[in-house]
Amino acid sequence: MAQAESVLTRLGRPGVLFALALAVRLAYLAWQGTDPTAAFHPDTPMFLAIAVSPEWWMGTAERLPGYPIFLALHFFVFGPEAHWAPLVTQAAVDAGACVAIARTAQTVHPGAGVWAGLFAAFNPTQIVMAGVLLGDSIFVACLAFGFLALARWWRREGSAAAVGVWFGIALFNRAVLWPFVPVLCLAMLAAGWRRDARSAPVVVLAIVGLFAAPIVARNSIEHGHAAMSSQGPMHMALWWYPLVREAHDGTPYARSADAVIAQFQAAGGGQGGFTDAEVYRAIVRERLATLPPRAYVQAWAMGAGINLASPATLMIPRVMALPRTGFYATEGQSPLEKAQAFLLRSSSAPYLAWLAGGVALEWPVRALSMFGLLVLWRKRGTRPPALFALVWISFVLAVQGPVASAKYRLPIEPIAMALAGVALARGRTGVA
Repeated sequence: MAQAESVLTRLGRPGVLFALALAVRLAYLAWQGTDPTAAFHPDTPMFLAIAVSPEWWMGTAERLPGYPIFLALHFFVFGPEAHWAPLVTQAAVDAGACVAIARTAQTVHPGAGVWAGLFAAFNPTQIVMAGVLLGDSIFVACLAFGFLALARWWRREGSAAAVGVWFGIALFNRAVLWPFVPVLCLAMLAAGWRRDARSAPVVVLAIVGLFAAPIVARNSIEHGHAAMSSQGPMHMALWWYPLVREAHDGTPYARSADAVIAQFQAAGGGQGGFTDAEVYRAIVRERLATLPPRAYVQAWAMGAGINLASPATLMIPRVMALPRTGFYATEGQSPLEKAQAFLLRSSSAPYLAWLAGGVALEWPVRALSMFGLLVLWRKRGTRPPALFALVWISFVLAVQGPVASAKYRLPIEPIAMALAGVALARGRTGVA
């Protein structure tokens, strides 16, 4: 027993945990490969094009500049074809996120850090997404350090400025965080009200605003829209509407998406940026208004269920290349019928084997996360972080809506791994 505790103590050290997590991610990269067939996502070419353009540091009206800058810095050193370079750095950044997750769990619940760190180090969702040329891992690493800064501030061990910096950098990468900033400030206001820390939300808002201001100012001056990104209306028109329509009457996703594209082109779309966003906005308002509230509930429930339950093994490029019919291309008269068709009739045996393996590996950790949330909630002293975890998970599921994939679960993972660590550490305080 003492020997096991000693091993856990060593694994709980930041340097050891970082090395372990990095080794796991580099091993995955070596197995997967870094060529385009292995590491590219459909959005990857767009980010690469921005990174090698003269305005690499500005981003575009649709995409924020954080990840293009990250890519460009690697390409300046190693050349534009060195796709392996940012992937190696992403592995290291995600390994650092594992340390932040461990420290967050330890701050909230003594003894939970080592378990949370180990869960994060071997978390398939983090490992797989760190091996894709997308900005998701960088974004989530910033969130992980932001959650750590927030936990330390809550424990009166850190500053509100650190919270603002990390969430500001995260926002510089993904505009999806923008609606959560007021929620974050309200949470800090409630937590700091009794301990004379009421200025903390103002500090956070000011710092996050400094990161947002150049982007909003540029879009306001160049495009006449004081917004972070033009992506929202297109996302709603090409994803939310077709999936809500499918939940309503079974119309296949592809048919509705094609109809939206045809209407978009007929309305003069294709000019890019906020001009296209206005066209999409008009289309989606008209179409979404025809659907009943029940369809929204069904679509959001289906999306949330898949985002929480879908194993990350299905995101591995080699697995995605196996014979199958994609979930969105699978037809069904109801969300349940579509899920059954995808599992029983649309996929090959090897694909289903990867699905089953992922379920066996990941679902027990999901159960531990839920138990960890209950552990925090039952203690009055740790109820605030439990409430914050619930709010963050709900926010992520709400903004992702009916769009379903393990990829969209990634922002939840820092919280989920910390909660799983809390579950295993219940009653333990001896492991740092």
